[in-house]
Amino acid sequence: MAGVITPREQLAISNKKLTRKTMMKIERLLNKRTVASSAAVLLVAACGGTSGGGSATPVSSATGSTSSQPSSPTASTSAAGYQVGAATTDSTLPAAPTMPSSVPLAATSTCRLTANLQTQSDGSLPPAADATNTAPDTARIQAQLNACATAANAFTTSNTLSTNGVVELSASGNNNAFLSGPLTMPGGVTLVIDKGVTLFASRDPRQYDKSPNVCGVITASDDGCKPLISNLNKSSNNAVMGPGTIDGQGGSPLYSTTSTPALLKRPDGSNMSWWDIGWEANAVQNQSQNNPRLIQFSYGYNFTLFNLTLQNAPKFHVVPSGVNGFTAWGVKIFTPTARYQAMNNYLGQPYSYATAKNTDGIDPASASPSSIPSGYGISGNFSGDASNILVAFSYINDGDDNMAIKGGTATSNGRTYNVTVAHDHFYTGHGMSIGSETAGLDNGTPSAGVLANVAPVNGAYPSVSNVVVNDLSFDGTDNGLRIKSDWSRGGLVANVKYTNVCMRAMPNPSPLDNAPQAALLFTPYYSPTTSNGLYSSFQNILVDGVHELSAATYTLQGFNSASPILQQTGWSTGSVGLPNPAVVNPLTITLNNVVADAAPLSITANDAAITMGQNVNLPLQANASNNVSVTNGAAAASAPGTVDCSVAFPAFPS
Repeated sequence: MAGVITPREQLAISNKKLTRKTMMKIERLLNKRTVASSAAVLLVAACGGTSGGGSATPVSSATGSTSSQPSSPTASTSAAGYQVGAATTDSTLPAAPTMPSSVPLAATSTCRLTANLQTQSDGSLPPAADATNTAPDTARIQAQLNACATAANAFTTSNTLSTNGVVELSASGNNNAFLSGPLTMPGGVTLVIDKGVTLFASRDPRQYDKSPNVCGVITASDDGCKPLISNLNKSSNNAVMGPGTIDGQGGSPLYSTTSTPALLKRPDGSNMSWWDIGWEANAVQNQSQNNPRLIQFSYGYNFTLFNLTLQNAPKFHVVPSGVNGFTAWGVKIFTPTARYQAMNNYLGQPYSYATAKNTDGIDPASASPSSIPSGYGISGNFSGDASNILVAFSYINDGDDNMAIKGGTATSNGRTYNVTVAHDHFYTGHGMSIGSETAGLDNGTPSAGVLANVAPVNGAYPSVSNVVVNDLSFDGTDNGLRIKSDWSRGGLVANVKYTNVCMRAMPNPSPLDNAPQAALLFTPYYSPTTSNGLYSSFQNILVDGVHELSAATYTLQGFNSASPILQQTGWSTGSVGLPNPAVVNPLTITLNNVVADAAPLSITANDAAITMGQNVNLPLQANASNNVSVTNGAAAASAPGTVDCSVAFPAFPS
């Protein structure tokens, strides 16, 4: 019978033993608007049930009030949907960065440096490049960064990127590569890497040591290495521009001209790579790797990455920490590249997105407050807030979060606000994340920037707020839209808007990381092993225009200190681990124009107040036992058109 669920199929559903034929029938019924509410309930039960472990149908509110039960609407065709990936300009954004008018610099300019090294046919450096000097270009690049900077550290209206001095890295004949250790950018300088030129990061841990012999080892913390590129203490107006490349050599064997301490070894006696250390630390020892980040800007104002390729970072690619004003525009991040994908790690596993651990793409983060340095020039504000962040027209493929917006590990940290992610394409990675650090509270007193820009929620200023994600594609990520935190580092995340998003899962995932795509993953139980009494709260979340092409999972969870997920032995009643009464912060979320082409693999919802707009075909219903309500929002004059994904998934640009 084509139009109904047969008794045999109902039994299979209740036993969670669905054949592909049965699943396809359910999906067809859902798409025809002919499914009775009981069929929708059966589908969700098949994908998680309504009891045990919290994998359940969405349920009613904490007050016990009832709400109308939405049906499972089909995708509307009443209007043309937004075409993800089609935009090439956006008048609502600030103007795109531009290359310095002085580039190319005169051949006689001392601020123009020419390459002494030549890459091999696969784009790598020959082994002899660092046989005697593991960072031969550090000194001369650093000298010119210092000499060619033309602006003071402080940011003013007349002291912007346009007044910067320029250092240009250029080819010389067949020589097209530089090899450097850590570089520090003073205020008012732009580093330009010419087309076809690559700046390689040294593979010598001793070049990056913050304190002796810490970088390149496995410890409980991970802050032992200097980044390859950073800014001088609280400098402003720094930029790194292409169209060249920065390569972190994350999969290459480490090498040092010093014998102490000994480098970590593979089973065959050869040296580990940065990624080997990352896997051993995270996946085996449950520790942390001390690997360098590729680019980190800390404090200060006005930092820009433009028309630049970043690849093979030892750890995170880009971290703007406690800054006011950061733009990444036309940036391509790809890790691991094809050369490394043809190689194995120390355990014989292929290098892939699954084995290049913690190679996040772009992670804006708040920081601890800091004082204004002597002679800064103007009154700066170094509260630790991260604000006014823009990532636009960029492409990110990596081994961890494609992007993660972080709001501080402790209440003493600043907050993160005014973040825009627009017209981007994400490939392999863990998706578009907020968290897991969401605890920053400016030491309890909102900064002047927060008071001027952020609206309080129920009297509290959020740790992360004013986030807009628009026109984004996920092509092979294991997660889509994600907010993650836990009670060791949690806080208030509010006023987040996701619009015009397309998703599809990887067709052939690595066996080391092959979970189905999590289209929506909002959870305060990211890593709930330790309670610091920092309870998460996700409020005013709007998902408006999402089209998932693959079979995926959906998780909508608020925080509840009494959740079985959190109950560990050793807590005493009234402690931060077992507060009395229980702390319950329901997720408040609105779904509008959210369409899944395939039936959900699972829907997990707890402690959530869900408002349903139009053109949503997720089978969501209220369930009092899990403290979830589902209400219908006001109807629009016409139903929105399903987001158009026909041009959303371009190949990663070369």
